[in-house]
Amino acid sequence: MNKRSSFWKMTGVLLTLATAVFYLLVCLLPWLGSGTTWFIAILGLAFPLLLALLLILLLFWAIRRSRWALFCGLSLLLGWQQVSVLFPLNFKAASAYKPEETIRVLSWNVSRWDERNKEKRGGQSYRKRMLDFIESAEADVLCLQEYFECRDPRYYEATIPALQARGFTYYHFYPSTELFEGKFQYGLAIFSKHPILAAKDFRNELRVHSEGLCYADIKYNDKVIRVFNAHLESPGFNQDDFQEPGRVKLKTSVFNKLKNSYRLRNLQADLARQEFGSSPYPLIVCSDLGDIPNSYAYFRLRGGLRDAFLGKGRGLGRTYRFISPSLRIDYIFAGKELELVNYRCPETVYSDHFPLLADYKL
Repeated sequence: MNKRSSFWKMTGVLLTLATAVFYLLVCLLPWLGSGTTWFIAILGLAFPLLLALLLILLLFWAIRRSRWALFCGLSLLLGWQQVSVLFPLNFKAASAYKPEETIRVLSWNVSRWDERNKEKRGGQSYRKRMLDFIESAEADVLCLQEYFECRDPRYYEATIPALQARGFTYYHFYPSTELFEGKFQYGLAIFSKHPILAAKDFRNELRVHSEGLCYADIKYNDKVIRVFNAHLESPGFNQDDFQEPGRVKLKTSVFNKLKNSYRLRNLQADLARQEFGSSPYPLIVCSDLGDIPNSYAYFRLRGGLRDAFLGKGRGLGRTYRFISPSLRIDYIFAGKELELVNYRCPETVYSDHFPLLADYKL
């Protein structure tokens, strides 16, 4: 073996070892709830790239008939749990058709109905289009995060009457934040075309950029389901943190925000999981989790529930419009008592998040 060949082999070995170590560290995330492991959580954002690189290295070593191919293969198998939550093994295309005897749930971070961006569009927000989309979606239940309600018509139109006029007669609104003597209210909302029997809010003291948790017990035909709506800690990026729309600057303040959000989000996920366990009814959980599927928060919040995307989704399942084409941070989970019939995630431009729709049979 000449020196040049030896150099490239050593480079390949070092690259393989480094990739496998980073890949396996990320695979440990479901068991690393402490905020001290935030640097591994940040590394988890690159998991799809690490997976792709490890597959390329597997092919490279296999062509060379090297034992390092076996090493790559074993590493991939050890991370199968992480891989399985990225790519659902479904081949049937999603349908907008709503089957009979199913309850359709729509979960959506509505980004305050886009009212903050109306100046960019000549004084018109996407609010009307968002309401029209909701009506056309034929949902039975809405779980809305970053919901905004104005109690003074001099500033903005009220949204609760607009949704009630579209058939969502029953609602529960948890305003986690109120400004200007309660005129502006922000938080979580659950709307339903079926009666809401009871509702409860859980004010999370461990929050900076989180709206907490609430639930509504909804009567559907002769059965009751408990629908949770959650918005866990987000990094709270502002315009100064972006080079351009969708591209985050790599600077100390950004990493500090990520570090703090991981710590708080993990604690919030622990608290939410406790509430799920006390439900006497079948569960549906809608969440802007603010974290990716291979995170501690995802596995903690999901527990024994079923991820609708994994059940009926396809592809990478992106739910956030910016930063990365693989960024899935919004979820619908449900208990095993509920049969998932359909799932889809229309890529609308009205919010920075895409809406999620899931149909269930009770």
